[in-house]
Amino acid sequence: MQVTATTQPDVPIVAARSLTKRFGEYCAVDGIDFSIQPGKCFGFLGPNGAGKTTTLRMTMGLTPVSAGELTVFGLPVQQHAAAIRARTGIVPQADNLDPDFTVEENLAVYASFFGLSGAEIDARTDRLLEFVSLGERRKAKPDALSGGMQRRLTIARALINEPELVVLDEPTTGLDPQARHVIWGRLT
Repeated sequence: MQVTATTQPDVPIVAARSLTKRFGEYCAVDGIDFSIQPGKCFGFLGPNGAGKTTTLRMTMGLTPVSAGELTVFGLPVQQHAAAIRARTGIVPQADNLDPDFTVEENLAVYASFFGLSGAEIDARTDRLLEFVSLGERRKAKPDALSGGMQRRLTIARALINEPELVVLDEPTTGLDPQARHVIWGRLT
């Protein structure tokens, strides 16, 4: 069954109402409301432990919601998490690249999860490696890259499925100021 919801300019891509997450007695996210309109950049700011990553994980259906309502693309997250993730690119807080694969293999394997053809994978890999300035390192393994290069590869991987929504959890951690400026400029 294919599940789609229309993405119209006046309908939020993400909408949360009274969103709450509890871990036992600890309340990590306490009844927050927010909405994100198509084409907009939105950020959560707060100290460590404020619930930012937990909120992002709920948005992707990776952590169950304790209470409240949460929709992405107009779909309830808890019922349609897989369909939502197929339309989303995720840059986690920590890089989770496969150390046994080369730079281009990391992208190709991830792209295959979205059912892309070999030609599509090759074209997108070439384009994204250029985008993150890693074209000359395509045959290197992640462990041979600097931390900033690994972060750029993780960002490229999140974009391989040409997502409608990109979720970035501390995306510029480990990037030097020049790379940070270039990545933000290209993402916005």
